[in-house]
Amino acid sequence: MIVVIDPRRCNGCERCVNTCFEVFRQWGEFLRPSFEVKDEVFREKVEKAARDCPRKAIVIVD
Repeated sequence: MIVVIDPRRCNGCERCVNTCFEVFRQWGEFLRPSFEVKDEVFREKVEKAARDCPRKAIVIVD
């Protein structure tokens, strides 16, 4: 899955990091607008992070 984060919408609240540290810490380190998550074991947590984002900055592309 491809995770896309709109840096203009992201307010840095770190809810995504708290929900799925294994995936979203890499975004915080590199601040890439999109990245691939190859391990499907994280899909449920990533989807929850996208749903719970207060600014709706996270989009998942399959």
